Amino acid sequence: MNDSGESMFGYERVDSAEKSRRVRGVFDAVADRYDVMNDLMSGGLHRLWKRYAVTLLDVRADQEILDLAGGTADLTRLIARQGKGQVRVWCSDINARMLARGRDRSIDAGCVDGVGYVQANAEQLPFADDSIDRVI
Repeated sequence: MNDSGESMFGYERVDSAEKSRRVRGVFDAVADRYDVMNDLMSGGLHRLWKRYAVTLLDVRADQEILDLAGGTADLTRLIARQGKGQVRVWCSDINARMLARGRDRSIDAGCVDGVGYVQANAEQLPFADDSIDRVI
């Protein structure tokens, strides 16, 4: 973003509100196919990367963990399973369709204990200072 309140969207200069609208539109359009797209683009490796990232997170009992820009909640579910009901995991995303898709997938997988969903901009999170132990 520059001093005039403009940002780049691709090769086009747009005001910041327009950029946010366009980014939301992109993720609205792909929400139902997002996970398949990741599988295709990474050859399935993103699943290994996610498991490894959760291992590095060092999940411990009684922690509050934030999956920031959590989208379809893949990491949220991995963290919740690793925490075995002893952690609180928040999946946060700015995009309502992505967040709803993640919530639905978690419910379908039976992964609901200790998991919450928050639609929020990463620049304005609704959590109290020092209330989150880990962020991924």
